[in-house]
Amino acid sequence: MRQQEYKWNEKLWKPIVRPPRHCYHLKDLGNELFKVKETIAKRTDFEIHNNRNQKLQCSLFEPLRMQGNPHPCMIYLHGNSSSRIESFTIIEYLIPANISVCGIDLSGSGLSEGEYISLGFHESNDVICLYDYLRENKSDITSIGLWGRSMGSVTAILAAHNKNDFKVLVCDSPFSNLTLLCQELAKVNYKIPNCCFNCFWCYVKSKIHQEVKFNIDELNIVQIIQVLPQDVQILFLSAQQDDLIRESHPKLLMKQFSGKNKELFSFDGTHNSKRPTKIMEESVSFVLKAFGQNAWTELNTKQPTKYQQNQLSKQIPLLRGDRRSVQPQDERDDYQ
Repeated sequence: MRQQEYKWNEKLWKPIVRPPRHCYHLKDLGNELFKVKETIAKRTDFEIHNNRNQKLQCSLFEPLRMQGNPHPCMIYLHGNSSSRIESFTIIEYLIPANISVCGIDLSGSGLSEGEYISLGFHESNDVICLYDYLRENKSDITSIGLWGRSMGSVTAILAAHNKNDFKVLVCDSPFSNLTLLCQELAKVNYKIPNCCFNCFWCYVKSKIHQEVKFNIDELNIVQIIQVLPQDVQILFLSAQQDDLIRESHPKLLMKQFSGKNKELFSFDGTHNSKRPTKIMEESVSFVLKAFGQNAWTELNTKQPTKYQQNQLSKQIPLLRGDRRSVQPQDERDDYQ
């Protein structure tokens, strides 16, 4: 994907709300029917509208044996410059556990409508619209949680703040405060002192408020997480060599969340590196416990119809890439 080009008067603010967009084709999502380990899954694509009347593209991945049987679902929320294809990073772990995964191209990302992203502000309303759609159209989905990465993890916290129906969140690399994050990046990457940063940041906030219709100061996640319902269960993930969102951000959010059911998993890796298998397995165990695993895994579900091998994907693609793109790739490589 070619790097976005900005005019001279856009370079201060536009990269924040219009990073390179991940463009892909529907065929990149793979076959409608595919196999994850020994579990046959089905993908259903659908479209919803958000509260700003923008079309959003979504995909529901379900274990075939659980269709018509009560089971939970995790909505996956991607990072910026990404899309619902990133959902495959958790599908390979959750589908065998009889948990559906719903991926969404958040507004301004992927194939969904929207000119800009808002680092979670407007995207949190996209999530609530998706939640309402699943509740109205999927009666066999009993509970819904949120799994987000980077921008998506902040979106998850904001959505849980606006709607108290999400009982489990997995927040991979969330920032605690957008202004603080940008100040850190300006100082480390561009050697801009705080006094100079404060001068141009006022212009950035004003321009984003004018063009994208949100106030950057409202993305103070460390304040929002303090008033989340205490029965929400949150798992924070943090890569130790992350030079974009440093470990201090999820650690601060962990500390400020007053709920009792919270964990922080720290591991070797960078912001965009593939998460270790052990961390993913422990994360799924956290989700299973939060949902109440025995509520659905001990059901006497009917075995699905057997399909011919050529109807099934041979493998679930993992993701790799850099900050500009996400591409299906084999297991040895990192993802976006």
